[in-house]
This record gives sequence, C-alpha cells and structure tokens, in this order.
Amino acid sequence: MRLFAAVATELSYTAAAETLGITRQTVAQRIAALESELGVRLVQRTPRGTRLTEVGKSYASRCAEIVRMADEANQSIAETGGPVRGALRITADPLFGEAFLADLVHDYQREYPAVDVELLLTERKVDLIEEGFDLAFRVGAMSDSALVATQLGPASMSYCASPSYLEARGRPRHPNDLAKHDCIALLPVQSASRWLFVVDGHPRWLAIHSRLRVNHLPTARRLAVADSGIVNLPTFAAKPLVEAGLLEVVLPEFQAPFGDVRLVYLGRALLAPRIKSFIDMSVERFRRDSLLPPPED
Repeated sequence: MRLFAAVATELSYTAAAETLGITRQTVAQRIAALESELGVRLVQRTPRGTRLTEVGKSYASRCAEIVRMADEANQSIAETGGPVRGALRITADPLFGEAFLADLVHDYQREYPAVDVELLLTERKVDLIEEGFDLAFRVGAMSDSALVATQLGPASMSYCASPSYLEARGRPRHPNDLAKHDCIALLPVQSASRWLFVVDGHPRWLAIHSRLRVNHLPTARRLAVADSGIVNLPTFAAKPLVEAGLLEVVLPEFQAPFGDVRLVYLGRALLAPRIKSFIDMSVERFRRDSLLPPPED
C-alpha cells in the first residue's frame, strides 16, 4: 500500500522508486503482484506516462490514508515524552476562522514552535480523509460518522444592529416589532425572509421586513455596523463587534440555537501529539474566553 501510494502521488515508477529507495523494477513487480492479488487493474501505462484507473484512484486515496495513519501512530510513539512537532492542517468556515482562529493559531505556534500549521478557511465542507486534513471546526449538526468530534459548545444566533441605528429607530422588544425595522436578510432572492426565534419556549419562524438581502455573511455584518439595519448573526461572529461597541444585541431572550460548534477529526485511537495538543488548547481557550457557553450536561 505504501508503494502504491507513492506511485499514485508521483505517477511515475521511476520517481516512486527514488522516493522509496528501491529499484524501478521492484516497483513494477510489486504493482503487478498487487493487481493480480486484487484482480483489478490499478495503473495504466501509456506513451504519455503513467495514470491511474478509476478503481486505482479510489484505492490510492485509501492507501494514502492508511499509510498516513501508520506513520502518525509510529510518530506518536516516538514522540511520547518528547517535543510536539510536525505539520498540522486545519480547516474552518471563513467567518468562524476570522472570529477565533488567528489568535489561537498564533498562541499555539508560540507554545509549540516545532509545529508547522496550514489553515484553510473555506465555506466548502472539506473531506478530511480525501484532502489530508487533521482537524476541522464545524458549526451545526454532525453528519459524518467517520469523524470523531469534540464539542466546544452550543451555537446560537444573535439579532444585532448598530447603536446609532437603534437610537434612531428604537429597540425592538418582541420579534413582531421587526416589521417596523429594516432587516438585512441572508436568503436566496426567491425565498421569503424569515428568521427563527424562540417564542414562549418554542421555536418559530417569523417573517421579517428585509429591504436589503445579501448572500455573504461578512458583508451583512459590515452593513449592520454601517447603520443599514438589524442583522441575524451567529453569536460567535457578533461577539467581537458587540464587545467593541460597534453592534448591540437586541431580543436576546428570543435567541434560537442552531446546533453545536465542534472540532472534528479522524477517528484514530492514538492521536498524534500535535493534534491532541491543539484540541486541548482549543477547548481551554474557548472555555476561558467564554466565546461559547459550556456544553449542557
């Protein structure tokens, strides 16, 4: 599997042989033996070079993950009691990353200078196995049973506006009051503008008056700061601006939960020290700074 993963990465028997420190003939013989054992063709040789079959591509991703797990298990044992080192690949939603991760990653690398960090902020849900990432911050329901999750806390939405907007237009006391306000909606153009509230202990979708609709949450947040109206933001995204006095929370007693914030990773029995140390620091930091309320028992 290690040999085939090298061939899949290099798409060259010669380059794979150099990487593994063996002869090209040995690579060719072992690939042929592997194909014979599996009863499928994994590699096709053409005048233009080496390429993987569709079956080969699927098998290569699994081989690469098994090799990675084996290497990390060996590294975990070797590093027991020693310095935390290696490369750590993390992904998160851009808004979440903006709110949390710059300071966290900075402090982590200051404490563990032998760890190199790659941070990918994307709205796309990254496949940790296929794309070789160690950790992902996820907000909302957990759907991938192949991943293990450390819960950081429940998530909720906050309804916010700039202090100057609220001074001019008044502060709503009930969700029904939003009909008299300008609201910044984040919905498809064809959809009705509705926000979720907790009213009398029950979640309810209520219509809002939206003179402005955008499909980008950071832009909606900036518009709210610029006095354009009331916006519905994840609480973690609103908190820094609320603390800075740029936004004010309204209708806090009607805030609705929308799942949990989790740090997810592959279900490995033995985590590499760099992964475990980052998880531990993340949990400690979120609790210490009260960025999220603690999980309910």
